[in-house]
Amino acid sequence: MKIRCRKVGAIFYVLVFVALLLICLSCGSGGGSSAEGDLSTKDTAPDSSALFTVRFRPQWLHQAQFAGFYVAHAKGIYRDYGLNVIIQEGGPDHPAAQSLINGESDFVSLFLLAAMMQAEKGHHLVNLAQISQKSSFMLAAKKSSGIEEPKDLEGRKVGLWHSEFREIAHLFFRQQQVNVEIIPIDWTINLLLQGAVDAMNVMRYNEYNQLIQAGLDPSELTVFAMKDYGLNIPEDGIYCTREYYRQYPKVARDFAEATMDGWMYAINNPEEALEIVLGVMRRSFVPANRPHQRWMLSVQRDVILARPGKIGELDRETFDIALKMLMRQGELTVPLDYKEFTGIAAD
Repeated sequence: MKIRCRKVGAIFYVLVFVALLLICLSCGSGGGSSAEGDLSTKDTAPDSSALFTVRFRPQWLHQAQFAGFYVAHAKGIYRDYGLNVIIQEGGPDHPAAQSLINGESDFVSLFLLAAMMQAEKGHHLVNLAQISQKSSFMLAAKKSSGIEEPKDLEGRKVGLWHSEFREIAHLFFRQQQVNVEIIPIDWTINLLLQGAVDAMNVMRYNEYNQLIQAGLDPSELTVFAMKDYGLNIPEDGIYCTREYYRQYPKVARDFAEATMDGWMYAINNPEEALEIVLGVMRRSFVPANRPHQRWMLSVQRDVILARPGKIGELDRETFDIALKMLMRQGELTVPLDYKEFTGIAAD
């Protein structure tokens, strides 16, 4: 009798546990359009049903390079513009341009040249805001490798990121008339540190500082900054497809304006912005190095404010320079229209 009671009791507790588990799973999976690990302003907006939901994907892993987006999200700036913004995971496993074309994202950040070259594939994008106003792209090599001038790259192994980030490097090699062996890399600087490649692409706000943190002195490095070779093409901008812009022009412009408001807040409140960035990185299980992220945010400030009168704007001169460069090098065969590319023609 006692044994039977114990069996019934055990069965009862198992059923209760299963029921509670099903309730938890139901609550966790219902009503949301964001994937696990994504950030949504619904967390801070009880009345989110009145907000217009959009999805944004950065072109790389969460870091201070995208601080303006995280700050606009955390400080309720997107909500003030009537937007529920889901910030998706970025990085090599989630190519931003492809995510936009496939309809998995509504907005993405992209390098200017990468966005312009999408037209060659039949995908026309709209630049909603030009975040960076000068190039941060560089090639770095150890002086001990004998590389001191561009011509010294001839026949060398050069580590380059995947296709969305390579355009400016290819233009540089053609300009300098050097042939290199390209070694595909994702994010690590170890290949250069260990001598597996002779040079690699770095961003001033990111990998360059990682090399310094790894123990290299700036005097030990040879750096070819694109801006010093007539290739001063700014990188990060906010994009959507032309079709999305024509359907939701106000939403698109509001998202871009709110993001730039987020960037201005981050620039004026760097320590608070740094804490927000580090929080996003930790929640997304991205290794967070506080000094490095502080460096990144500081450099981004200089990049964004490089042309105070043009903050957030892709001006006609920059567009024309980039277009002529791509056309001359054969990377683009069909001319782009500035008004179409910036959405002015649809306004």
